[in-house]
Amino acid sequence: MSAIVLKRCHYQLEVQDANLANSSFEDVGFVGSSFNLVSMEKAEFTKVSMADANFKGIRFDNARFENANFVNTDIRASNYEGLRIEGILVTDMLAAYGARAAA
Repeated sequence: MSAIVLKRCHYQLEVQDANLANSSFEDVGFVGSSFNLVSMEKAEFTKVSMADANFKGIRFDNARFENANFVNTDIRASNYEGLRIEGILVTDMLAAYGARAAA
């Protein structure tokens, strides 16, 4: 699949084994969608809702999210290397949380 551009739309999708690298998503809703074995490398997400979405085997390498909604999204067994939220490395947040929880 080639890079795609979606603007101002809402979908409940089931995406399996797809390449969405370099795609652009603006003002898009993927509420309740399922993504399995999907590459979203270098994709850009602006004003995107992924609430209640299910992600398995996804690559977001060098992707950018701005004004995204991940309500009720469960992230497990993942590589957070270089992932930043509001400029703070997630690995640092998790380490700080672990230190606080252990205290």
